[in-house]
Amino acid sequence: MVSTTKFMFGTDFREGGRKAAGEADLAAARAEGFRAGQEQAHREAQSQLAGLTGQLARSAERLFAQEAARTAAIEEHAAHVALVTAKALAGAALAEKPMAALAGAIREALSHARTAPHLVLRVNEAVVEQAEELIRKLAAEHGFAGKLIVLGQADIVPGDGRIEWAEGGFVLDSQQLSALVEQAVARVFGHGQAEP
Repeated sequence: MVSTTKFMFGTDFREGGRKAAGEADLAAARAEGFRAGQEQAHREAQSQLAGLTGQLARSAERLFAQEAARTAAIEEHAAHVALVTAKALAGAALAEKPMAALAGAIREALSHARTAPHLVLRVNEAVVEQAEELIRKLAAEHGFAGKLIVLGQADIVPGDGRIEWAEGGFVLDSQQLSALVEQAVARVFGHGQAEP
């Protein structure tokens, strides 16, 4: 049989005895609370970092898209300015030296048609005399011995012309060349960009 003790004379029931046992528990509880707080702070920091990283990535994508659009707009504008400038310069050059482009085309034709029996030059009616003088001079320089024929036509723009010989020919058409340049610019920079 077990004996029970009614009075516990050997137990210290004072305040200080309980404190000694409670401080150890309190230190352990504090350490556990500190560790749990650190883990929660770490999780919250990771979550905030992930959110901020996502926002930063979206902002960067938006900025890159805006920069690409701005660059494309600048390139479009530059192409338009270049076309307008080229047309103005071409008009000024044609007004100052209306036969310059035609002279280059005649030189090229003479290098290909040196042995041809004849060379026909079709130009605007207003420049027939100038064209005759030019082609005779260039034919003499290149040693062309064939027959030279210069014809005036109302439908040919001043500065343009057609050069024909037995095996070939050239067409100098500034409007067609301008259209080809505009088409090339439109292909590079998108439709409708080449229109002034």
